[in-house]
Amino acid sequence: MIRSFIVKHLERIKSVPVLIDFLDARPALTHTRGFKPGVIPDESQFYRFLSDTNNSALKNIHHSINKKLIDKNIISMNHFIVDSKPVLAATKENNFKNPNRDTRDKNKKIKRNPKATLSYYCYQSINGQKDNFTFFWGYRVHVIVSKEGIPLIKFTPPNNFTDAKAAQKNINKLKRVYGLNKNSFFLADAAYDVKKLYNFIVAQLKCNPFIPINPRDQRNNHLFSPNGLPLCDAGFEMKLNGKCYEPHRTRLRFRCPFKMNISFAKQHPKGCPVYHKKSTGYGCTKYLDITNDARANVPRDSKLYKDVFNLRVKLNVTSPDLVIVKLNKPHSL
Repeated sequence: MIRSFIVKHLERIKSVPVLIDFLDARPALTHTRGFKPGVIPDESQFYRFLSDTNNSALKNIHHSINKKLIDKNIISMNHFIVDSKPVLAATKENNFKNPNRDTRDKNKKIKRNPKATLSYYCYQSINGQKDNFTFFWGYRVHVIVSKEGIPLIKFTPPNNFTDAKAAQKNINKLKRVYGLNKNSFFLADAAYDVKKLYNFIVAQLKCNPFIPINPRDQRNNHLFSPNGLPLCDAGFEMKLNGKCYEPHRTRLRFRCPFKMNISFAKQHPKGCPVYHKKSTGYGCTKYLDITNDARANVPRDSKLYKDVFNLRVKLNVTSPDLVIVKLNKPHSL
């Protein structure tokens, strides 16, 4: 049954009856699932298997398989990618043909899925402003994936469970099930840009959170670039120039890009367009206070950050529950 549902998952088959027809038309595949050709259980037995099988049993199988892959060095335990995606509940409130589907009452309990909550599914960006939101009722699957693209931990709460809170819960379980090495890297998008999560990863786990800045958390968005770096008076992204250690605080020092980057200066032969006094000497500087702030300590301007975070871009974890891994040898399951 498990092997059959894996086929259903990988082949994007939407229903059990279609799965049965799919297997019946492929005797060799049916045999590898453990069934005799032409003797496939009725669809009611598939549904009974789902209802009678504890989720914890399936999770234990999942974790035991991953541990074998870790022992064979197929999964490396030094880079982890944290992500999530929406899961629509099977209810008439999500049916686009339903004229009453566009309800915004967050306190409503839908009959078929009373635990499902309301959240937005997607939106359009028009002239830099978010518009045309599409809302849905359902859940959100939160997952931790290895850099090879293999899901390690999965958690599916209602929509009102925040990304950062779910990430901390998943990381704790990751440490409990597989163990966790110090100085490991956790990669996530800007939705996880929460100070409490940074402090948890750095202070308690002794690991490295590589998360970009979320502009909505900046009080003065116009003073920072999308990379979270200060902008000079001319509007250019400044470059990190070390730390300043003082008796009661630590600050990051950022310096004029014309003085820090030769190629940048060549691209602007006329020099700094502001022409203030500092532009002719050492260059202008700005400071960010990072005292006891793990969020500000992330080296977003470094080559290490760009190289490591590029692992997430290459993997493109947009659908963490649909990750397909190609191994050198066929998997027993």
